[in-house]
Amino acid sequence: MRTWWGALAALVVVRVAISLAVYAAEGSSLPDVPPFVRPAADGGLQGDATGFYEGSREFMAAWARMPRALLAADAAFVLAAAVAATLAWRRRAAWRPWLVPCACLAIALVLATDIHWMRATGAAVIGWPIVWSLPMLPLRALGSLDPAGAWDVGTALSLVFVGTTVVAVACLGRNATRSPRLGLLAAAFWATWPLLVGVIAGHTAWMNDQWFIDVGLHNYDEPLSTLLVTAGAAVLLAPRLTPMRLAFGGCVLSYATSVKLSNALVAGVTLAILLLRIGRRRALLYVAGVVSFAPVVLAYWPLSYPTLFANRKAWPHDPFDVGHFVSSWTHSSIFDPHTLAIVVPLAAIGAFALKGPWETAVVLAFLLINPLFYSFFANTAEHPRFLYASLPEMFTLWAAAVGLLVTQERVGPVLARARHSDPG
Repeated sequence: MRTWWGALAALVVVRVAISLAVYAAEGSSLPDVPPFVRPAADGGLQGDATGFYEGSREFMAAWARMPRALLAADAAFVLAAAVAATLAWRRRAAWRPWLVPCACLAIALVLATDIHWMRATGAAVIGWPIVWSLPMLPLRALGSLDPAGAWDVGTALSLVFVGTTVVAVACLGRNATRSPRLGLLAAAFWATWPLLVGVIAGHTAWMNDQWFIDVGLHNYDEPLSTLLVTAGAAVLLAPRLTPMRLAFGGCVLSYATSVKLSNALVAGVTLAILLLRIGRRRALLYVAGVVSFAPVVLAYWPLSYPTLFANRKAWPHDPFDVGHFVSSWTHSSIFDPHTLAIVVPLAAIGAFALKGPWETAVVLAFLLINPLFYSFFANTAEHPRFLYASLPEMFTLWAAAVGLLVTQERVGPVLARARHSDPG
């Protein structure tokens, strides 16, 4: 295990070093990666990052708008919930798994109270702005918060998410294949993907800043979404699906839904698979976890997509249509037929090499639901970043396929010699 964690740490360094090298070489061109130029002196916030930044500022400002009595009640509620959870944790071990979604629900209720006092900012979701706002609070208190400082804070967080996702991919691959080495191989694919994508898809993969979003240099919500979805899959595929893991996996996917609403589809299909495997009674913990952050999603909904529907620059006039299915892939700047012809066959082989039907079902669900949903969305070809959350599962299948092919190469000749030498 010490060697495994050492190799994993090296892969984390590799993935983060790619981002840092491009950032350090600002204005210069490195091999097989696009040149990075900070777009503006005010911090370089562009596109959705502008809305997320405004959402973070508005989330912090809303606390001051809240009536003082309600703010005090919120503080008292947090303190009472913390005390109750601590006492319950110490007294009965059987309650501990239920305390996880209960604690998340308590946090969500407090966050939802603040969201009620927010104004619309253009941010379609609130999960990433909430996380982004936490380290910005000291800057806001000191009066030194500006877009440039916010960009630095958001980029640092994004690089943490990108590096942590390497660990999550390794755990996902290990749990799905029951092989630590194949888990490391899946993490290696993820760590080097920013270098592989240009080779596989060509320089069109750099269009519309998709590459910078992937490596965490654009302050979008994809790095956090990918981390949460991958971590949820890794927890649910652990060798022993304990009540605590069920609860924690549900909570992770619940917050992932506040980061990107389409993640709710993954959580829902996972519930259907769980019902078939463990039954309704045991699945209740997962359900409790999945709904724990629902107050955040529901409270923010009036400020999210409904405010964008009338803006044709932010929302297409025909967002979902069967006719988009073909163009989403044929016109994609990354996942076009050429790229799919390279990446799909190995993944298809890997689907037959996972540990068992449960692992296969979960990995395929996390891999396919996201692309299937966004196949019908008008902007998917222009924004292939919507599919990034499925990459860890694809790399897990790649690793499983490599393991299967290597095993066949080693075992096949041995079996052939055994049959040849056996007179029977």
